[in-house]
Amino acid sequence: MSSLSSPTLIGRGPELDLLTEAGRSAGEGRGSSVFVLGEPGIGKSRLVEEAAATAVRAGLRVLRGRAASAGRAVPLRPLAEAVFSGLRGEGAPADGDLGPYEPLLSRLCGLAPQDGAPLVGYAEAVLRLLGVLGRTGGCVLVLEDLHDADADTLTIVDYLTDNLPGQRAVLLATLRGGPGPALDLAEAAASRRTARTVRLARLKPAHTAELAARCLGHDDAGAVPAAVLDRLHAVSDGVPFVVEELLRAMVDSGDLVQRQRAGWTVTGALNAGVPATVAAAVLQRVDHLEPPGVALLEAAAVLGRRFPVDIAARVAGLDRPTAHRQLRHAARAHLVADGTTHGPTAEQPGWHTFRHALTADAIAHRLLPAERAALCLAAADAIESAHASHATESADASERGTGGAGRPGEPHGLIGGDSGDDLYRLAAELCVAGGQRARAAVLLTRAGRQAVQRGALLTAVELLDRGLELTADATDAPPEAVARLLEELLRTLVLTGDVQRVPELGDRLDHILTAWGAPPARRAAGFLTQAGAAATVQRWEEGLTAVRRARELLGAEPDPASRAALDAVAAHLMLNSQRPDRLESARALAEGSVATAEAVGLPEVSCKALNMLGYCLRPLDLAESEKVFERLVATAETHGLPVWRIRGLLELGALDRVRFTGIERLLAARKAADETGAVLMTAWADMHLTLAHVLRDDLDAAADSARRLRVTARRLRLDEVELLGAGVDGIIAAVRGEREKLQTALHVLQNALAGGSAGAVWGYADTSVWGWAQGICSLLREEHDRAMAEFTDADQVMKALPSTRGVTGFLGPYLLLRTVRGAAGWAELDGAVAGRLSEAHSDRPYVGWSRAVLLGREGRAAEAAKAAEEALAGTDVIPLARHLCLRLGAQAALTDNWGRPVEWLRTAEHFFHDRGTTRVSAACRALLREAGSPVPRRREGHDTIPQELRRAGVTAREYEVLRLLGRGLGNQEIAEQLFLSPRTVEKHLASLRDRTGQNSRAALRTLARRYAHGQ
Repeated sequence: MSSLSSPTLIGRGPELDLLTEAGRSAGEGRGSSVFVLGEPGIGKSRLVEEAAATAVRAGLRVLRGRAASAGRAVPLRPLAEAVFSGLRGEGAPADGDLGPYEPLLSRLCGLAPQDGAPLVGYAEAVLRLLGVLGRTGGCVLVLEDLHDADADTLTIVDYLTDNLPGQRAVLLATLRGGPGPALDLAEAAASRRTARTVRLARLKPAHTAELAARCLGHDDAGAVPAAVLDRLHAVSDGVPFVVEELLRAMVDSGDLVQRQRAGWTVTGALNAGVPATVAAAVLQRVDHLEPPGVALLEAAAVLGRRFPVDIAARVAGLDRPTAHRQLRHAARAHLVADGTTHGPTAEQPGWHTFRHALTADAIAHRLLPAERAALCLAAADAIESAHASHATESADASERGTGGAGRPGEPHGLIGGDSGDDLYRLAAELCVAGGQRARAAVLLTRAGRQAVQRGALLTAVELLDRGLELTADATDAPPEAVARLLEELLRTLVLTGDVQRVPELGDRLDHILTAWGAPPARRAAGFLTQAGAAATVQRWEEGLTAVRRARELLGAEPDPASRAALDAVAAHLMLNSQRPDRLESARALAEGSVATAEAVGLPEVSCKALNMLGYCLRPLDLAESEKVFERLVATAETHGLPVWRIRGLLELGALDRVRFTGIERLLAARKAADETGAVLMTAWADMHLTLAHVLRDDLDAAADSARRLRVTARRLRLDEVELLGAGVDGIIAAVRGEREKLQTALHVLQNALAGGSAGAVWGYADTSVWGWAQGICSLLREEHDRAMAEFTDADQVMKALPSTRGVTGFLGPYLLLRTVRGAAGWAELDGAVAGRLSEAHSDRPYVGWSRAVLLGREGRAAEAAKAAEEALAGTDVIPLARHLCLRLGAQAALTDNWGRPVEWLRTAEHFFHDRGTTRVSAACRALLREAGSPVPRRREGHDTIPQELRRAGVTAREYEVLRLLGRGLGNQEIAEQLFLSPRTVEKHLASLRDRTGQNSRAALRTLARRYAHGQ
C-alpha cells in the first residue's frame, strides 16, 4: 500500500517559520545555528526536512549528515556524511577553493590517510567548505540525531555555532531533549546567543486529528471516523510517529478500510496501545517478510538504528545479493529507509537505516535475552573478521604499490569508508551486551588507538575510559590487556594536555605490570610517559624522578631506542629545573639523545632532542643554536614531520628577531603553520612578530599581529593563547608609555598564573618580556628610579632561568641605566654577559654606549665619542633603542664633557616629540637648557597632528592643508584661507602624497575625512 504519511507538515507553523527565516538570513550573509529538540517520533527530522526543502527552492545548497546510533557513537560520521555531499555533484568546490583545508576534508571523509591533524583544523575546514558552498546563494548544514554523536563531532559543532554568524550558512541540528553532552552544547550555545533552540511539543488534539486526516488523504478531520480519532487521542499522546504507525497498523490489520463512496470505515476493534501497539505494528510487518528477511533485520537491530549491511548479512548467514533483496522487501514494508530518505548513499553504500529508532528497538526487544546475546557476539565476531580481512587486503595492496586505495574519489575502508575505531567501538558494545566485558575492553583499546591516528583525541579518551570502566567489572581481564589499555590512555592524555590523571594512572599501570611480571623495558615505558606528562605541566622534579625510575628498570645498558627517548625527555626536564648544573646536564643529555636517535633511525625523537639542544645553546652561542635548529628543520623535512618542521622554522625566526630584528623567517614559519593548520604555532609566530615590530617601533604592524593573535585565541578558545594576546597588548602599551593599560594586562596575567591556568605558554617570557616592558614603560615616562627597581626584580628572577639569560629582554637598557648611575663598571662590560648581549640586536647599542660612558668618565673623550658612534651603527631599524641610548648617554656626555651631547639630545628630542613620548621629549629639552643650547620651538598646531602623520614627517602647515582639502575646498580656496599662493598649496599637496603614500587628490581627501571622523 502507499505510505500513510502526511504530505504536509502539521502543527509546526511557527517552528517552520523560524527555520525558514534562518535559512533566508543565511542567504543574506547572516548565518546562525538552530537546534531542534524533542523526543523520538516528535517530528524533528520532518520539520528540518521541510525547512531544507524550502531552502533548496530558494537556491541554497543543503548538506546532510546523521550521527550513528550503533554503539556509543561513530567519530565524526555526521560531518563526514555532510562533507561528502558537499564535495560531490553540481556546485562542488573547484580545485583551490578550499586552499590548505582541502586535505583535511579528505581525511575527515576517509579519502586520504590520517595523520593526527588537530581537531580545530577539521572544524575550520568544515567552516571553510560551508563558506565556499554558500558564497552565492547560501548553504544549509543539516545534522541529525546529535544525541548519538561523539565528543569530537560535538566539539566541531560547538566551534561552528560560534563562527557561523556573519557567514552565508546555517546549521540545523536535531537531537533528543534528554540530558547529555549534545543538549549541554545546545543550551550553552543558546546562553551565549550564538544559537537558538526549538523544543517540539506533542501535537494538540486538533493537530492530531488534522494529521490523521492528511495521512488518510483528506483535508478535513471530519472525514476521519470518530472512533479512529478517539483511539489516536487516547494512545498517541500527540506523537506524530505514533499517530502514523497506529494508522498503518489499523489499515494493515483490516480494522480500518477505505470504501470508494463511504470513505474510511472502521470494521474492527481498533484496540492498539502505546508503546506495545507501535511495537506490534512494526513486528507485524516484520513477520510478513521471508525468514531470511526476518533474520537480517534481527541481526541489524542489535547493531543499532543505523547498521552495516555486510555485518548484518554475515550474522544472518546471507550472501550480499540475498541481503540486498531482503532489504528491498523491508523498505517496501516501511521498516527501513527506502533510499530516498536516509537510505544508503553513494558516499556510504555499505550502511542502511531503520525507518525510526523505535523500529529497531521493537525488533531487538522481542528477542529473548539469550537470543540477543548470541546475536551480539556473532556480530562482534563478524566485525573482527571483516576488519582482519580488510587489513590483509590493504597490506597486499600496499605491497602491490596501490596503497589500498580504490578508484579516485571512491571511499575506502571496511564498510562504506568506515574507520577502524568506528567498528571496533561497535564490536565492543556488542561484546558488552553479550556478557564479554574483557573482550570489549581489548576492542576499545584498539578503537582508541585508531581514533588517535585519526586525530579524534577526545573520542579516543572517551573510548579508553570506557574500556577502563569495563575492566573494573571484568575479573577475567588479562593483566596484559589492562596494561595496554592504560598505556594507550596515558599516551592519549599527554597528547590532549589533560595530564592531571597521569600520576594516578601511571602508578596503577606500574602496579599491574609488576604483578604481571612484565619485562623492565615495558615498565620503563610507563615511567617515560609520566615524565613527558610532568614536563607538560612544568613539574620538573616529578618528571626527573620518573626518568630515574625508568633508568633503574632499564639497567646500566638500556637499549638505544629507550635511551634516546629518555634522554630527550630528561633534557627538557633538566633544562627547566632548579639544579645548579642544569644547563650543562641538559646539553649533554640532548646531544646524547640526538646521536643515538640518528644512529637507530628515530627521527621524531631526534627532532625533539635537537629542539632541546638548540635551547641549551641559545644562551651560549646564537650562531651554534641556529645551526642546530637548521638540522631540526632538515630532519623534519627528510622524514615528513610537518609539525617539527614548523617548530624549527619558528625557532629560527625567533633567533632572527634576536640577532638582527629580522622577520622574514618568522613570516615563513607563520605561513607554514597556517597552511598546515598548526594553530598554536601560528599564534606563537604572531607573538614573535609582535615583539619584532615593537623593537622596530612599528606599532601599527605590532597591533596587526597582536590582533591576529587575539582572533586566533578567541575563535579557537585557546585560553593560554588568549593570555599571549593580552600580554602583547600590554607590551605595545608599554612602548607607548601607557602605564594604566600595561598594568591591566599584567593583572590579567598574574591572575592566570595564580590560578594555574596560564600553563606552559609563558615559560621564560613572563620574566624577560615583562621585565623589559615594565622597565621600558618607566623609562619612557622618565621614572628612572622605578625602571631601575623593575629591571632589578626581573634580573633576580631571570637568574633562575639560564636557558634564556642574556639572549633577549631587558638586560641591555638595564646595563646602560646602571652604568650611567655608576652601578656597573668594566668588570661587567668585559664579562661573558656583555658578550652575549652583543649578539642581540636590540641590546647591542646599549652595550656600546655603556662602554662609551665608562670611557668618558675616565677622561678618554675621543675613545668615548668613537665608541658611541660605533654603537649607533645598524640601529636605524630599531629607532626606540637608538634614541633611548642617545637620551641616557648624552646626559653622561654632558657631565663628563665628551662627544656631541647637544646634537644627540636634539635628535632624541625630535624623535620622542614626533613619537608622542612627551615626557622624554621634555627631559631632552630641559637638558638642552642646562647645556645653554637653544631649545627647539614647535610650530603652533604641531601637537594636533595625528601621531602616525607626525611619524611620516607631515608638518603643521601640511596638516592644515590636508584638513581643508577634506572639507572639499579647492587649491584657490585653501590658499585664501591660509594666506598662501595656490602654487604653494600644490607643493604641500605633493609633499602630502609622498609622505602618506596616497597617489591622488581623491585619496588624500578620503584620508583627511577619516581623520576628521576620528578614524
